[in-house]
Amino acid sequence: MSPEEKTVREFVSTFNRSELHAFVETLHPEVKIHGMRGLKKGHEEARSWATRTPGGVQQTVLIEDCLCAGDRVLAMVRREWRWEDGNELAYTDELAWLFELKDELIISWRPYDDPEEAETAFNA
Repeated sequence: MSPEEKTVREFVSTFNRSELHAFVETLHPEVKIHGMRGLKKGHEEARSWATRTPGGVQQTVLIEDCLCAGDRVLAMVRREWRWEDGNELAYTDELAWLFELKDELIISWRPYDDPEEAETAFNA
């Protein structure tokens, strides 16, 4: 496993466990998180983005596959959304997440609904 893939897997693992200090340690100080609610920059905005709101459904991210090319990693992920009360599965979805790294830290994260679009961006 490459150092880049290891960092991506640690990003997902710490995100899943809500270990925000360890999560931020996977990020470059100039990180850009391209989330559904807009662009988040830097450690503090990334920490805020990764902070879970209690109640309702909560997500767990599972990495199905990773492709690595230099400082880029394309992760094929499945998200499981479970009701916080009782842990019953609400739904799942599949995405592709594109990571760019600098100095073995994540400097950019971008999700894609369309795996082909993600692969095109990965290969660009």
